[in-house]
Amino acid sequence: MTTPEATLEAAIALFNRQQFFECHEVLEDLWRPLPAGPEKTFLQGLLQLGVGYYHWQRGNPVGAKSKLQAGLEKLEVVASQQRYQVPIPLEPLIAQSQLLLNRLLEQQGQTLPILLPEQIPKLE
Repeated sequence: MTTPEATLEAAIALFNRQQFFECHEVLEDLWRPLPAGPEKTFLQGLLQLGVGYYHWQRGNPVGAKSKLQAGLEKLEVVASQQRYQVPIPLEPLIAQSQLLLNRLLEQQGQTLPILLPEQIPKLE
């Protein structure tokens, strides 16, 4: 049986390979059974961020904006809580994702800017 830690490591590897749909599937299995709390909020935020990048890659600005905003909101809540030890540094992930979201918001209905693979943050 796979441990939650190993499952999270697999999800992080998928995120870093920009396999966001697959990452979503793995993270969903982790967060769904958890009770409400910072761990669940962290996993759901990470999942939503990945789905936002997935939508961006697929040319869906509405889905990208919605999921990036939702994921950032959750990760910012977790980052502000000192009682939960997050397994990855959130500040760089939040900052880089916020910059990309701002770029998306500046488009206001124009063509979705191309998101280069190296622009997507990595989970360290």
